[in-house]
Amino acid sequence: MMNLPRTTPESVGISSGALVSMLRKLNALDSLNGIMLLRHGKVCLEGWWKPYAPELPHGLFSLSKSFVSVAVGIARAEKYLSLDDKLISFFPEYEKDVTDPKMKEVTLRHLLTMTSGHEVCAKDLMIRDPDDDWTHGFLASRLSRKPGAFFAYNSGATYMLAAIILKLTGQNVREYLMPRLFEPMGIIPGIWETCPKGINCGGHGLYLKTEDIAKFAQLLLNRGKLNGKSLVPEDYLAEATRKQSDNSMNQLPDWKCGYGYQFWISRHGYRGDGASGQYLIVLPEEDVAIAVNSCLGNMARILDIFWDTLLPALQDAPLPEDSGKHRELGKLLSSLAIPPVRGDWVKRRSAVRYEFEPNAAGITACSVEFGEKECALTFFNTNPRKTEQLRAGFGFHCLNTFRLSDVFAHPTAASAAWMEDDVLEIHAFCCDTTFRDVYRIDFNDPLTPVIRTSTCSTFRPLLCPLFRKPEL
Repeated sequence: MMNLPRTTPESVGISSGALVSMLRKLNALDSLNGIMLLRHGKVCLEGWWKPYAPELPHGLFSLSKSFVSVAVGIARAEKYLSLDDKLISFFPEYEKDVTDPKMKEVTLRHLLTMTSGHEVCAKDLMIRDPDDDWTHGFLASRLSRKPGAFFAYNSGATYMLAAIILKLTGQNVREYLMPRLFEPMGIIPGIWETCPKGINCGGHGLYLKTEDIAKFAQLLLNRGKLNGKSLVPEDYLAEATRKQSDNSMNQLPDWKCGYGYQFWISRHGYRGDGASGQYLIVLPEEDVAIAVNSCLGNMARILDIFWDTLLPALQDAPLPEDSGKHRELGKLLSSLAIPPVRGDWVKRRSAVRYEFEPNAAGITACSVEFGEKECALTFFNTNPRKTEQLRAGFGFHCLNTFRLSDVFAHPTAASAAWMEDDVLEIHAFCCDTTFRDVYRIDFNDPLTPVIRTSTCSTFRPLLCPLFRKPEL
């Protein structure tokens, strides 16, 4: 098991004052959920923005890809596969469906390096497969480029790697990694979402705690070794974390330094990352590992802060302890929180119910009810067992288990406030992922009194915001 000891920043050559400065800049972003910073194998900074919490697994989005890469590396060491094996060789039953001869030249190496020959991510084509068969959707797609010649970020390629692991081992990636990676490290992973055929999505869908990400980052920093035992082959990691394909056509500086095997090469070190700022960052020269969960609109900003604020503060030798700055850092960490929505918190309305027009979510109506300190938004479904209620506090967060149109229920914190005399807003965010919703309820709008907007709408269905007149 990997245990991460705690220590003061000064003992690993970082001043608490520098971390105060860095944390204030991070706190100004909208917004972080959790962070852990390790140097020399020890945690010197950790914090979560309440109600996010260290014990909650958090959705990784594309950071999941780095775990698929490690699974491929382990499978290679176990002689299941070679990186130069042809993709089609694992799926001969689909050969008749391959219409582009270039597809027969695609190798595992091309999948790992995002150079399959697609110009855009194949995932959209795959999820539209008429039989819900993502493997068929990928193999039947047309390639615009010669495999190996062009970098295009492609979650579909990672899915195919996950499908290969299942085909060869009889286990999904999550199960394959349990005895080989997760259990030895003391990691109890959350779910890993699956496609309609039950195959782990690969390119997204894994849930881990922030500390689990930190453990994985430290394992990478240790070249795949835990307590002297190799969990991930060192030679594979050396290949996976150096430039294997050219992504210099990208605009952002940390997205154009090269790409390895499902790892990004950064201006400093390398990383795995996922939508909205899910990060593992490894800085071998500085002996630093970082884990981040966040809900950032601008993912690049957090990297800029690390490069501009953290890197200059790293010293080779321990520093004298600074009790004053260390107390200030501790106080700042303990105060981290996402504030409730701002506005007027005085009760202004009686209960109301709105009937929905027919929609794909099957939601027939919603009601808004008010108490002295909170309100409740209830969605009624054609299936009564799918009725969902979201409680929201005036000036504080109410904690819910809430699903609505998502695949599964999320721990959800919600607050409410009046924006105008007849406009109520309920802000809700899922504490195990980056999803955040705003429900805007206009009591004077006869056509669309309830409108929902959402972050990360690419990854989740939205409700049809069309309503009939309220039932009085």
